[in-house]
Amino acid sequence: MAQSKAPPFTLYEYRASPFCVAVRIALAECDVAFTPREVDLDKPRTAAFLKRSPFGRLPALVEHRPGGELAIFESPAILLFLAERFEKTSLGFNDLSSKAQSLSWISFISTGFAEQLWTVLLESNAQTVRTNSETLTESQTLFEQQIDVLDKHLARRAFLAGDYSVADTFATPLLDLLDYVKELDMDGFPHVLSWRERLRARPSYKNAWSNEKEEK
Repeated sequence: MAQSKAPPFTLYEYRASPFCVAVRIALAECDVAFTPREVDLDKPRTAAFLKRSPFGRLPALVEHRPGGELAIFESPAILLFLAERFEKTSLGFNDLSSKAQSLSWISFISTGFAEQLWTVLLESNAQTVRTNSETLTESQTLFEQQIDVLDKHLARRAFLAGDYSVADTFATPLLDLLDYVKELDMDGFPHVLSWRERLRARPSYKNAWSNEKEEK
């Protein structure tokens, strides 16, 4: 009996990372088989891994091609690669306008939104007594301003760039983390909430955070 071919992709990841989850969702949207490789964060990166991700960061995606490996690192770059590589899927860009919108939003999500979210999460869940409540208030205010802009934008469309795109893929696991921002009242942002539910309802979201796929 002929042996089945190995999946054409290998994903180096840390499963608890929302950035790795975003790439998993993208691969599911593209219906692409891949081999998951969990990387132990407590161990030094190997020389082989550093050839694929020079800064040792996760995720890193490798496509196994007849002529050799193609390695892509940094989650926004991986998502954009998949959108171009599988242009006939839900991640593909319909035209230059949709691509420009997607690029704009993925840039914002990967810098402004993600960075502000991490700041607020760290402050909100600090284990030690806060010595500067003013800093928390300022960070919280800036973050809520960003969410308010998103809410107004999503009042007129189902997804960030109109149709579903890699920007929504990247945002999906980050939106899950909003539940852990203790001082944030999401009831004031109904369009962001409904957007999050639409993203969670996609088949690609199922098991994205768990190991169920590998256990089946």
